[in-house]
Amino acid sequence: MGRDALARRRLLQFLAASPLLGGADAFAQEVRRLPDPMVWSQRSLDKLIGSPRDALDVFDFEAVAHKNLPPAHFGYLASGVDDDVTLRANREGFQKFQLRPRRLVDVGALDTRMELFGETYGSPIVVAPTGSNRAFHDDGELAVSRAARAGNHLTMLSTVATTSIEEAIAARERPVWFQLYPTDKWQVAEALAKRAEKAGAGSIVVTVDVLARQNFET
Repeated sequence: MGRDALARRRLLQFLAASPLLGGADAFAQEVRRLPDPMVWSQRSLDKLIGSPRDALDVFDFEAVAHKNLPPAHFGYLASGVDDDVTLRANREGFQKFQLRPRRLVDVGALDTRMELFGETYGSPIVVAPTGSNRAFHDDGELAVSRAARAGNHLTMLSTVATTSIEEAIAARERPVWFQLYPTDKWQVAEALAKRAEKAGAGSIVVTVDVLARQNFET
C-alpha cells in the first residue's frame, strides 16, 4: 500500500471516530424531521369553510383552493422550490411566535393603525406581491387592491402581475408599492422603476435573492 493510500485510510478512520460526524448526523436527522407543509396544512375537504368569516387561519383558505383549483394551479400556488425546504422552515418558524395576552387590560378599543414612510394604514398587515393572480381570479390584482382598500392595508404589486401598476393604484385609490425583479439589462429595470414612479407608486421594493432560475417543485 502506497504512502498516499495509507494516509487517506488513516484520515477516513480518524473522521469515522470523530464525534463531529455524530453531531452532523443528528443535525441531518433534525432537518429531515421537518414535516411536509402540505401535511401541516391538511384539512378535510368534506368540511370546508363556507365564508371567509368562518376561517380560523389562512390554511382554511388553502383547503378550499385545493378542492377547487386545477392540480397544476394549486401546485404552483402552494409549493416552493428545492424540496420546499425554506417553506417548511418558515412554517415551523411561525410556530415559535406566541400571543401574550394582557390580563385585566381593556382591549375593547384597540388602535391597530401604523404609519410607514408618512402614510397611515389600518393595520400592520401587508399584502405581499404575488404574480399571475388572474390564473386564480378573473379580476386578478384588481380584486386584491379592492380588498386592501376595504381594510386600508398596504399592498405591493409584483413585476409579474397580470394588472398594470396604473390599474392597481386606481383600484386601491391610493399608492401601492411596486416589487421589482431586476434583470441583467439595466435599461429594463430602469424603465420599470420609472413607470412605477410616474404612476405614483409609494415605494419600490427590489428582490435581490433571485440570482438564477428557481427549481420549482411543480
